[in-house]
Amino acid sequence: MEDVFGKRLNELRESKGLTMEMLAADMNHKYGLKLNKGTISRWESGATDPAISYVAKVADYFDVSIDYCVGLTDSKLPVRLLVYAKKTNDQK
Repeated sequence: MEDVFGKRLNELRESKGLTMEMLAADMNHKYGLKLNKGTISRWESGATDPAISYVAKVADYFDVSIDYCVGLTDSKLPVRLLVYAKKTNDQK
């Protein structure tokens, strides 16, 4: 099975110019986690799958949807923005 989460995490991380160490440190600071480069590396390579709580934090950190992170959609927009866009269009 293709590891969509790992590929998407790698793309998101590199698009922000972050190393694995930088991402781990920033997420540790922001969310009180204990991630390290090895954990990020194993997620990106598909060697291990993160718990859903970590997927949610990755989605929040990069401001994308969980569905995007796991490959259910190609839209990076978080659900809250999709709901807002729909409401805005419905009011026109």
